Amino acid sequence: MSGVRIEQERVSGVWCHSLRDPAFLSMLRRYRKLLLSAYGPKGGSILISNSAGRESLAFSSNEIIQQLSFFHPCVKYINALISAQNAACGLHGLYTGILCARLLEEALLCEDDTPHHVILEVTEWIISEVLTCLVDSPEEVVTDLDIGNMHQVTSFVKTILGAKNCLDLSKYEITDLSLNIVKAFLRSIPHEYSSSGFGHVNIVTQDESATSESKVFDGVLYRAPDICPQKIKKLTEGREEFNIVVFTIPLTFEEGENETVHWRGSLAKDAAFIDVFLPCLLSFLRKRNVSILVSQKPVNPVIIFELERKGYLVLERLGTASTQAIVKISGCQPISNITNLQLEMNNAVLGRLTSVECVSINEKNYLLLDHVEGCVSSLLLCKTSPSTESTLKETAESCLAALRMVVVDGKIVAGGGCLEAWLAMKISHLVSNNLDQLISVIEISPHHVLKVTSMFMKVLLDLAFRPGGGSSTVKTDWCTDSTFQHLWQSHSAASNGENPYCGTDDLSLQPAVCHCVCGLIGKDTVNPFPSNHWQPADFHPSCITRRSLSTSCVASEKQVPTDKTAKGGNSQSRIMSTAINSDSVVDEFGFLSIELDVDSLEEKVDTIEEDVDSLEKTGNSLEEEGDSLEGRLESLEDDADSLEDVLDKGAEPALEKSVNTKAKLKIKGQDILCDSFPAKYNAIRLALEGFSHLFKIGDCVFDK
Repeated sequence: MSGVRIEQERVSGVWCHSLRDPAFLSMLRRYRKLLLSAYGPKGGSILISNSAGRESLAFSSNEIIQQLSFFHPCVKYINALISAQNAACGLHGLYTGILCARLLEEALLCEDDTPHHVILEVTEWIISEVLTCLVDSPEEVVTDLDIGNMHQVTSFVKTILGAKNCLDLSKYEITDLSLNIVKAFLRSIPHEYSSSGFGHVNIVTQDESATSESKVFDGVLYRAPDICPQKIKKLTEGREEFNIVVFTIPLTFEEGENETVHWRGSLAKDAAFIDVFLPCLLSFLRKRNVSILVSQKPVNPVIIFELERKGYLVLERLGTASTQAIVKISGCQPISNITNLQLEMNNAVLGRLTSVECVSINEKNYLLLDHVEGCVSSLLLCKTSPSTESTLKETAESCLAALRMVVVDGKIVAGGGCLEAWLAMKISHLVSNNLDQLISVIEISPHHVLKVTSMFMKVLLDLAFRPGGGSSTVKTDWCTDSTFQHLWQSHSAASNGENPYCGTDDLSLQPAVCHCVCGLIGKDTVNPFPSNHWQPADFHPSCITRRSLSTSCVASEKQVPTDKTAKGGNSQSRIMSTAINSDSVVDEFGFLSIELDVDSLEEKVDTIEEDVDSLEKTGNSLEEEGDSLEGRLESLEDDADSLEDVLDKGAEPALEKSVNTKAKLKIKGQDILCDSFPAKYNAIRLALEGFSHLFKIGDCVFDK
């Protein structure tokens, strides 16, 4: 990047970043590869070293954004999209960033031979059509998940866990963790409708565990290393309820923080803080019959000693998540301000627990706090590697967020790359069917439309190959079916680096497996469709051109003209298809170079004009036959019963045909790869709209 340093009027620096600058493209490519290195089943960890020499590992988009500083406004905008996706759905943050960055990179490269406004108009049309298709929940890739079917739900969770290769979990460990995540989620669902919605799952990690098996508990699990089981037994003996008070601030004097707190005077020493706070706290606990004090942050050791000596149970350093779980299960209102201690104590809303139990797990002591009407469960994640602890916890939270969405919406979308393959094929079909309209409305050449189309297909198929276990450089290993347009693994047929599949239906394209990548479609599902054929999962522009030309030729031959305009349109397309020289070649951009014979075109025009005259005569004769048919229909009205029988017989085959030709997903007993449809749709929408917004900016000047 080029920059000019200015030391004047408190301006530290001004940097000029053109989106078309090669330096910016290089930076954007490195940023995308950084995100890509942690994405998918083959993703890994990123070693980050800061200026102080401290090294850390990042496994997720949240960790990358938090631990790395990005200065370019464009990258900051993409990071904001990632954060928005994670905050809204809890997953697919990396997907949003990679898709947005890759589209922007490819669009800027397209500007070498395509005007900026042309790319912008075509991309906005494609984005609008894609989002419209997804909003309608297309049945080729979207289906309903049976939340009561444990096999389907665990397969749904396995997809999220399996996408994190850095967790280094075995197949058995993934199955065990998936089952326990579902159990913890189900136990947190309230028995009756609650305005607060779902319950809470408290995720607890355990370091240096001898086993990687997870466990589920009812209530809040709290690590208490110094707890004495005899003390808990004495506290709970003969009692069925326990009042609890929760603080979200530190109950200790900290230099620079408590100096501004005043209770009848200024506190400048730890001893003064204890002398003022402890008597007031003991009086409050005794008057309100409180048995347990919980603090999200540290508590002064002197206060802990005095309270335990009086028979109270003190739990400190719970953290934000466990404190929220305590508040949820007990129904208390936490105290977050002690400026006016006496008033805060009098107005405090206490919580209530019905069970306090000491639990030993892997020779470590825990406290289990519960309420009979509570809707909180605890999921204990036992993992030996400290480096993956935070990532494992974050992934488990993503699974729970996805389960909440699927319970509310009930819809899942094909995973493993099948959705991206369907989107790529859908864009190809949309452009092929609307190519003439795009050219006439936007007033651009077909070359530019197909260039932008191939850009979208390339980006989507690259994403499809990666989660599917493949590589974007070996496209001949993959194919799609024409019915559902899912991604299949095929027999490799690469020959001298060329793609032999363009415009063909070669037998080598037959899938090498019984199911598509996501597992929702099997060969037995597509076999009943006579029109199904296997096609390469390719984005080469020449393939799009050939398919478009062949489709238009077939459509023009099968279409019956209804008026002179339609006849003229079909005649024109027929002239174009027959005038293509067989010696046409592919140009340097991969498009067909079409050579036209002028003499042949003139002869075809004369022939078509004669055909139009004959068709007009045929139309007159058809009108006469129509009058005679109307008379026959009037005579049949007297025989209504027989007419209904005839209609029923004619409708049954048509109904069967429409049922057989409708492609719809059905979940069977096999393992599947699927994602939450609302989460995936939101990720795609943010990426596409973010890319469109960034591309509109063009050349900009940003202040550093």
